[in-house]
Amino acid sequence: MSYLVLDVGGSSIKHAIADEAYVLTEKGSVPTGYDTHAEFIETIGAIYDRYSDQVTGIAMSSCGELDPVSGHMFSGGALLFNAGTNMIASVTARCGVPVSVENDANCALLAEFHDGSLSDCTNGVALVMGTGVGGAVLINGRIYHGSHFHSGNASYFKPELDRPDDPGFAWVNGVPALIADYAARAGLPAESVDGRLVFERVAAGEAAAIAALDAYCSRLATFIFNLQLILDVEAFAIGGGISIQPVFIETLRRHVGKVFDGVTRTELPRPSIRACRYFNDANLLGALYHHLNPSR
Repeated sequence: MSYLVLDVGGSSIKHAIADEAYVLTEKGSVPTGYDTHAEFIETIGAIYDRYSDQVTGIAMSSCGELDPVSGHMFSGGALLFNAGTNMIASVTARCGVPVSVENDANCALLAEFHDGSLSDCTNGVALVMGTGVGGAVLINGRIYHGSHFHSGNASYFKPELDRPDDPGFAWVNGVPALIADYAARAGLPAESVDGRLVFERVAAGEAAAIAALDAYCSRLATFIFNLQLILDVEAFAIGGGISIQPVFIETLRRHVGKVFDGVTRTELPRPSIRACRYFNDANLLGALYHHLNPSR
């Protein structure tokens, strides 16, 4: 059997046809340039119509917090108009086939748990570094959703405990924060810098770029240390476009080691720090895994 798999993000909806061997074909994407839930559902329906004679179900990964059983969207993430709607009911009504939906960070984790960098783990965390910081938690071989389906919401973690007005971890450690830090250190206009340039400069040995990456990884390492003390997992899988850069993973591992080395009163178990195996396809593959093996 084949399925339509969808990755709903703030700027586009990626789509593909997948079979039960997790082979993706017919990949494509459409922009999410509209303002209402009805328009959004019609866009999903138009994608489905192209493949309706090939697929027996729709597996969705979506931004926003949601109940994967009922389909209720507590928030729409970047797509604010989806808040308060029921994704499963809306898509089923339009397309008439079985529909599943799961949060995008949870889908990334499920892809890695299936046969990626967390496939040997019972307990693990996926952190997806992008404009925000997506998080997902695996406990006893299953996604931990929490009591209100908000588990893993790393973007709003407040790293400065004496600042209740702290806007959250995404604002200090999303990828834009790395870019802005490098631009400031190098004396460049922020709009002239992107992530690719930062890592080109790191590879060239530029001091400002290396310092910005060190600061970024130091903050992320402290965040990982704190999560490890609470969750005691085997591994952290780090995703997002930045994780393609080996120097990022190497630098992060070094800083995680430094944080643990700084604890002298006791020996703490250290998690493995791994790059995600799947990048742009992770949410599509995780959506299919959830469709075939419901998360809850």
